[in-house]
Amino acid sequence: MLNPVVVRVLTCEVYTVKDYVACRVDSRINRFVVRAYIEDTHETVDVHINNTGKLTGVLRRDARGYCYPIRGSKLSYRLFSVEYHGGFAVIDTGLQELSFASAVEAGMIPWLRDCRVKTRAPRIGRHRLDYLLSCIGEELLVETKSAVLADSEGYALYPDTPSLRGRKHVELLLSLAREGRKVLLLFIAAFPNAKGFKPNRQIDPVLARLVSEAAKAGVNVKSIGLMFEPAGGRIILYNPDMPVLLD
Repeated sequence: MLNPVVVRVLTCEVYTVKDYVACRVDSRINRFVVRAYIEDTHETVDVHINNTGKLTGVLRRDARGYCYPIRGSKLSYRLFSVEYHGGFAVIDTGLQELSFASAVEAGMIPWLRDCRVKTRAPRIGRHRLDYLLSCIGEELLVETKSAVLADSEGYALYPDTPSLRGRKHVELLLSLAREGRKVLLLFIAAFPNAKGFKPNRQIDPVLARLVSEAAKAGVNVKSIGLMFEPAGGRIILYNPDMPVLLD
């Protein structure tokens, strides 16, 4: 494993997880279920996971992690953080999105400082994107993508498995940009010490090509860095404007 180099630009708390317990990863059962050992209760149980990426190398056996309790499900916990790349990654895509929205509202992202969240999950035809922001009278459509895999140089990669859904989202943003709409494709590098972001050309060259094409057509392609700090349950924005390498 790479010895990570700390590249923090700032450290801002953007979200707090109030109830959580320490756990250890045992195995991944399927896309939505991980078997984990809960340290408080000394039992091994099935817990929910909402990140459908492969997370190869991230969900390692015996990796330390954190779960929070959930209701209305057959499972009692959701795994949201795993030790990775010199700290703790935020693998919960919902928490990633909430942290981004919180950072926008608090003005912690300089290039979105004049923006506020207007709508979550706006409908565009038959599709939904993640956010609609209002930026001094102008609307900005936002799609976020979770990048929790590090390459050997410390860059965050997306996707970690071929993604037809991801391609469709980028194609939609490309179409909207060509219509004159303002759109943002945001890759959330949700692990500590990421140096920047790259599309994962080896895994999905089609999506990588689409991202480059979208950027040339006017889609704003950006990346931010998030991590979890167990002391206090804080999700930290450690870089609000990461380098994005498309070519």
